[in-house]
Formats: sequence, C-alpha cells, structure tokens
Amino acid sequence: MKNKKIAVVGAGGKTTLIHRLAEEYRRKGASVLVTTTTHMLVESDTDLSCDSFAIREKIKRTGYCMAGSLCPGQKQKIGSLPEPVFRDLLIAADYVLIEADGAKHYSLKYPAEHEPVIPAEATDVILVLGIWDLGKSCQDVIFRFDRMAELTGISGKKTVGIAELRLIRKAYEEKLREMNFSGEFHVLLSEKTEQEFLFRTWQEAVGDYE
Repeated sequence: MKNKKIAVVGAGGKTTLIHRLAEEYRRKGASVLVTTTTHMLVESDTDLSCDSFAIREKIKRTGYCMAGSLCPGQKQKIGSLPEPVFRDLLIAADYVLIEADGAKHYSLKYPAEHEPVIPAEATDVILVLGIWDLGKSCQDVIFRFDRMAELTGISGKKTVGIAELRLIRKAYEEKLREMNFSGEFHVLLSEKTEQEFLFRTWQEAVGDYE
C-alpha cells in the first residue's frame, strides 16, 4: 500500500528508523518525503525552501526529499513546514515519514499533555522505545518523568523494566484513542551498539526480558 503517512514517536532512535525506512522504500522504487511536526537535525540535503512546488519537483526528479523550516536561532535544527505546505505535500510521495515527537536524546519518553504531534491524516504510528537503559533509575533515563510520576505514582528511584515500558506504551495508546486514531499502531524496541541501532518488534523483544 502506497501513500502511507507514518508518524514516528517515542525515543531511542526515531530519526535513525525514519532514514532506514526511507532507504528501504526507495530501494523498492517508492518515493519518500521526510519531514517533522516537531524538530529534526538539519542534514546536508534538507530542503528549507518551504516551497511545495519545489519540493514536489525534487520528489519527482529524485524520488526523495527531506523538508522542513529552519528554526530561528538554531541552525542545526528544522521545524515543521507551514501548515498549507505540509497539507499540500501529504500526497506528494508514496510514503511520508514524519518525526512527530521530541525526546532530547533520552532513550525513553513519557508524553506531555500536548504530545505527540501526530497529524490527523496519519495512516500508521510507530512508537520507538530505547531499551539500553533498562535497569537504570526511571528519573534518570525517561524524558518527562515528572509527568509520568504524577499520573502513575511511580517512584523516580525505581529501575526501568518491562513494567515501565508497558506504562509508556499505554500512555501513547491512550493518546491515540483521544485523537480517534484508526490506523495501524506499531511498537519497536531499539538497542544501541557502538556501530548502530537495532530494532525489534515488541513481540520479538519483550520475551527476552520477561
């Protein structure tokens, strides 16, 4: 199925996953647009024009474009495209990959009230959970832990395990219900080696730790 709009949320390798998916889809001959509703790091080929015609033409010509708006005072980051441009480009590629959450480089994240920033048109949501900090204190490795503690009563000194991953997953699932999301929801657990991120499905990975 093409013309999928995939929002990637959570923490622990979102950007890496997005680029891997983009490479996979391009190898299969599909066109890809990468963008964000929050922030991403600027890359050498990032289109900052916010010109929907120019971005469409680049996708037609090369099969790929990463696009966003330059963040004022932050030359290394892009923000979301202007709303009309974003809406126009949702049908410009076979796959639109959207980074829809920010985590400040933490391995795990509990969403704030206004998060994640998933467009209503999303057909799929992928939640990424980094598991290389299992066994460490929740307050040290979970972004927005204060909110998690407030809503769940969990202690900051408790160590991260599968139960805590389940709490984070549940929070994102509740967010999707609130926005009446009716698409596909996927959960990937990421492990970090010296060379790369490794991704496995929840079903594949959780059995190793329970």
